[in-house]
Amino acid sequence: MKVFLPSDQKEFYPYIEEIRRFSKADFIFEKYSQIGNTCKLINVHWPEAIFNWEEPDTKQLNDLEKRILKWKSHAKLIYTKHDLARVKGTTPNFRRLFKIIEDNTDLFIHLGDYSKQLYREKFPKAEHKLIPHPALTNTFTKYSKEEARSKLGIAQDALVIVAPGKIRTFKERNLLLKSFQKLEREDKVLVSTNMRNEMKFDFKGRVRLQPIFDIQHYIKEKFRQKYQPPYYYFNYETLNNNDFSLRISAADIVFVPRIDLLNSGNVLLGLTFGKITVGPAIGNIQEQLTDHKLPVFNPNSISSVVNALEEGIEMHRKGIKPRLLDKYSPDNVAMKYDKNFKNLLNR
Repeated sequence: MKVFLPSDQKEFYPYIEEIRRFSKADFIFEKYSQIGNTCKLINVHWPEAIFNWEEPDTKQLNDLEKRILKWKSHAKLIYTKHDLARVKGTTPNFRRLFKIIEDNTDLFIHLGDYSKQLYREKFPKAEHKLIPHPALTNTFTKYSKEEARSKLGIAQDALVIVAPGKIRTFKERNLLLKSFQKLEREDKVLVSTNMRNEMKFDFKGRVRLQPIFDIQHYIKEKFRQKYQPPYYYFNYETLNNNDFSLRISAADIVFVPRIDLLNSGNVLLGLTFGKITVGPAIGNIQEQLTDHKLPVFNPNSISSVVNALEEGIEMHRKGIKPRLLDKYSPDNVAMKYDKNFKNLLNR
């Protein structure tokens, strides 16, 4: 059972690898232009990956549309709905790319009921199935909290809150910093595995001034100097898996400071590490957190975020450890994928 994924796979996709490990299907990453007439199943996860995360032009989109019409004469198109739209930097062409995939999908796979209900109304002729996000059981190495803190230079008795993944917008950064600063605890430590530090600061004459004084570089450095150990441990680029694992292992609380996303793998990351995980009551994220009786917040209210963090801290103080529900285990998720793949092939 071959399943083609239109992508060059220049990136490592933990979501797919967790499923691949247990699935009976043969997942084949292939350029969309190279997918032939013998394929029966095509599974799109991220539309942007079709063009290596670069914006396609009109000619490329027209070509993709023609090829999809050919695919559908002999194959079923499956779309795993990770995002509502391009998360950052959307354009008319990116919007058209998403629309092309959505309009031609035979089977939508949703990671939560919120997504399933939303898209079943939008695309009633397509089939819609709910398959939970898999835990990241095989992707990262778990360290003891003591070893991780020792290697990172974090105090053993500190209250450590980690925000995993990239902080992508200034809104996310403000939510993270403001809510952390409002926690009335002297022993608190904030870890960010990839903090946003790009500056959008411009004025007339900035380019001419740059050889003498680069204002953007100055502001970036001021930010970095302000947020230093022992209270802030920030990185500003993607970490390798080992260094990333150390930071999650060192944490007491996993904090997901997202504002307007459909899904976040960081919820399952926190659960995989057995950490109290706090996140927003939005999209499918809310379902994953409430499934495990974990705190949620309104991302538009700092007081709500602080209250949820305090609730999580109290759970941690009581020694509560979330138990990952079986439906999120990678083998069960893979089994559901295989079942749906087989059903499509048998039609």
